[in-house]
Amino acid sequence: MLRFNSASVRIADDSRAVDECISIMYGDEEPEKGGLWIVNAVIGHKLEKIAAAIRAKIPDAAVVGSSCGGIIGREGAGEAMTHLAVMTVHGPSDEYAWFGVDDFHAACARQKGLELARGLSEKLPQASVIYLLSPGLDSCNDELVACMEDVFGKDVLLFGGASSDNYKALTTSQYCGDRAGLSIVWAVGFADRSLKASARATHGFNAFGDPMTVTKAEHNLILELDGRPAWTTYNRNAGGLSEADAHVALVTGGLAFPLSPEQAADYGNGHLLRLGLPVGDTGAIRLSVTAEKGDRIYLTTRDEELIFSEQKKALELLRQEITARSEGERIHPVAVFQTDCLLRGRTIFDKVVKDEITGMMQSAFQNDGETPPWLGMYGFGEFCPLGGKNMFHTYTTSLLVLYR
Repeated sequence: MLRFNSASVRIADDSRAVDECISIMYGDEEPEKGGLWIVNAVIGHKLEKIAAAIRAKIPDAAVVGSSCGGIIGREGAGEAMTHLAVMTVHGPSDEYAWFGVDDFHAACARQKGLELARGLSEKLPQASVIYLLSPGLDSCNDELVACMEDVFGKDVLLFGGASSDNYKALTTSQYCGDRAGLSIVWAVGFADRSLKASARATHGFNAFGDPMTVTKAEHNLILELDGRPAWTTYNRNAGGLSEADAHVALVTGGLAFPLSPEQAADYGNGHLLRLGLPVGDTGAIRLSVTAEKGDRIYLTTRDEELIFSEQKKALELLRQEITARSEGERIHPVAVFQTDCLLRGRTIFDKVVKDEITGMMQSAFQNDGETPPWLGMYGFGEFCPLGGKNMFHTYTTSLLVLYR
């Protein structure tokens, strides 16, 4: 039976930060040996130094980690450069495992995705829930989803996110096992049959205007929209912004892709959002999924009231699903994993509002007033099912609840 624990701190010194996390999780007791530490660190921390500090205290611990723009823990949300959050996993070796692959890029996403899925399957073929972490900038995350389903089947529940930096979209970092890098993809599988898992994602953006059509694409690059360079068409439809303003509009507004009526009904919104970033002066726009010729894309604008109301609705739907699956038994959430879009951090909400939203989510899954172990990050995208189908999102709050 798997056991989880978590802590988050704001401490610059790596060794002191790890010491404080251990103190929060175990108090005066000896920390558990071995196990897996999942680390989310804002980029003021170096993941390899955090891993070394963990192993200095617990030599046989395994570590996987990601850079991010902010963290969410039981203690709340934090976006200072020195914020750090961890989740520990302990239990039988046939109930969890991890695996990572280097040099994951959009152009080789299929090859590397299959390598990741097969590597994890060799260690834990019965995994039913998989936490994924991909590089945040040059990825085809839809290919990663397809590879995991090819190996584990379409019933596997995929959750996780894409690493990020501090809103600059310049570089991200990952850690797995004993190595740090800029293009590592890793996965943690869970196979505890006593656990159930439910997940839901939501955003609060509205699409507007006439659609743009992808007329030329390659891997994760939109090369042309409506027969013209993608950036030119986007800029024209966005109102003739300067390059700097257009970049801000893309980052804060997103590109909307229409959903099927069935998916829209489940999502509470008619569109799935994608982060698009300009690629230098090439005129191309880079997505974090495969760009497909013929796709119709809309501009969007955020609606802060809708973000808040949709989050409340998503929480209620998630609770209803969990209650229905519990068949009348008392629910015991044992761990919650949260992945938020970077833009739902300080770019959209101030600390008071973030604390209110975080408190609303955590109170929904408390046991006798106590929040379960909780690990969250502000990243460049989110893996979460939609309408029973595994999907990669952006601009959402996504929650995975593990419960007995």
